[in-house]
Amino acid sequence: MYLAGILLTFLLGGLIALVIRLELFTPGKAFLSEDRYNELFTLHGAIMTFLFLIPSIPAALGNFLLPVMLGAKDVAFPRMNLASFYLWVGGAIFFLLALALGGLDTGWTFYTPYSTTTSSTVIAATLGVFILGFSSIFTGLNFVVTINKMRPPGMTWFKMPLFLWSLYATSIIQLLATPVLGITMVLLTAEKMLGIGVFDPELGGDPVLYQHFFWF
Repeated sequence: MYLAGILLTFLLGGLIALVIRLELFTPGKAFLSEDRYNELFTLHGAIMTFLFLIPSIPAALGNFLLPVMLGAKDVAFPRMNLASFYLWVGGAIFFLLALALGGLDTGWTFYTPYSTTTSSTVIAATLGVFILGFSSIFTGLNFVVTINKMRPPGMTWFKMPLFLWSLYATSIIQLLATPVLGITMVLLTAEKMLGIGVFDPELGGDPVLYQHFFWF
């Protein structure tokens, strides 16, 4: 299911990319307005980054290859793995909702001040990233415990395949960095809905602080 869902989002992001390239290929203004072009560019970057690239290798492929390479029947917490998938589906629904509503032209990084416009589409996309962050945390915790506790007796750390090392390092990074991204999305949503000045310079916030949090 993980691979099938990620494949669907990849096809959706690829279709949006084809529309963008067709617009760029045509001289002058073709069939997309400036605002609609920015919206599609934002959705393409967000879908390919948060719905395909990040979950594809560490989550989807890891769920199949990690137990096989360890000689285990499954990961350490199968139910947590299922919860991670459902959270990913929830985040994808929020992004598709933003696609249906339109008006999301903040760029895939949701930078302030581009994202200071308070609208349902921006809030839906921000909450989608927040939910996807929980999915990454569950996946990272599951993989770390699986590699630590379910290795066969003869497989020491120095005999472990490089792919497992890459999954382990990626999972550690997810556990350290994703909570920062989640808190950033919560602050960004609170700023939009409650008018709290955190990142918006017009409200006394610091837009550079958002960039530090996002790229952490």
